[in-house]
Amino acid sequence: MTRSGKLFSSMALPLIAAAALLSLAACSSNKSVDVQKAAFWPTQPDEPRLQFLVSFSQSSDIAPRKSALDDLIYGKEPQKVLPIKKPYGVAMWNGRIYVCDLRGAAVLVLDLRNHQTLVMGQTGSDTLLSPSGIAISPDGMKYVADIGRGMVYVFDAQDKLFGKIGHKDMKPTGIAVHQDELYVSDQKAQQIEIYNRNTGKLLRKLGEPGMADGQFIWPLGIAVDDKGQIYVADVLKCQIQKFDHQGSHLATISGASRSVGGLVRPKHIAVDHDGTVFVVDSAFQNVQLFDPIGRVYTFFGGGGDFPGAMQMPVGICLHDGDLDLFQKYVHPAFQAEKLVVVSNQFGDKKVSVYAYGRLRPGKTLADISASQGLVKLGLGDNTPGALAIDPNAAEDSDATAQPTTQPTTQPSR
Repeated sequence: MTRSGKLFSSMALPLIAAAALLSLAACSSNKSVDVQKAAFWPTQPDEPRLQFLVSFSQSSDIAPRKSALDDLIYGKEPQKVLPIKKPYGVAMWNGRIYVCDLRGAAVLVLDLRNHQTLVMGQTGSDTLLSPSGIAISPDGMKYVADIGRGMVYVFDAQDKLFGKIGHKDMKPTGIAVHQDELYVSDQKAQQIEIYNRNTGKLLRKLGEPGMADGQFIWPLGIAVDDKGQIYVADVLKCQIQKFDHQGSHLATISGASRSVGGLVRPKHIAVDHDGTVFVVDSAFQNVQLFDPIGRVYTFFGGGGDFPGAMQMPVGICLHDGDLDLFQKYVHPAFQAEKLVVVSNQFGDKKVSVYAYGRLRPGKTLADISASQGLVKLGLGDNTPGALAIDPNAAEDSDATAQPTTQPTTQPSR
């Protein structure tokens, strides 16, 4: 070895050793989440059905962490952080969470497998303005309701703009897809419009303005179950209406009330395969679960400062796959069956992920007892107060309308 080689060797060894120590220190400081202390709903003595897992508020939350060795060799470079500004509708597909960002005028794509954040709907001459709802079909086609543009934008499986569906004077808020049909809540017409999602042809309409059954004041959230039955959340009527596939009114779920089982400001909704209806209520700051005949049996979330708390929640989706992406957060005594994603307009938990499931076979409440007490009964601040709703207010007024009411009891199935 030459003298210069010996010099390099003598300098490199301490450098590599120091880098290794830094790398080990970084690894030890980035400990995995303590799943032994998890937030569950319902609380004891009822068995848990939901667990809070993790939340995201900006692109750096899902970016891969650089090691100390990388910083030492390549140097630290400033990373551009893309914040989630004002999330609304949300959906998940193929390891990605799609977030309608009203203030960001785009759909942010949190690619959890590749640890990157992408932007959908901001390239080309025709871009999104105020995306409020998103639905994704099994083939990966994305349908985005843009209340600002007054149109439904269609993106393909590669997130490229494919086309548009709608008509003049449309004001779409919520959206759902079932087989070859696309369901759109039209806030301006106060009704639901059903399209062929492949051709864009209007097939039929559901409802009309009014306060009676089958009528709407402010339709927003919409979902379709496996039987083709349609569920619509009406913000100002404080209720969920259920229809058959052809549009005949079947039932009204809930109504205005300050207690669990009632609704104050329902927003987006989702329906599970067994007919369980998940309803986001921005005033209660939680998600209530109703059985197929409209009986509430539990809720999760709530206002306050604890794991899984919510702050002006709006969007929700259920997702059967990609459980492996979150397994490290799941309590060892809990068996996750599906993911529930909820968007919050305020706070530092803009997109929160929960696991829906049950205790593992052979496990008991004692196995999760160390986790109890974190949730504060899932309610947070129970200070009573009036919630004024202005029927003439724009949907964007939610940015300033702070919720003041909370449910007072927690039912369980």
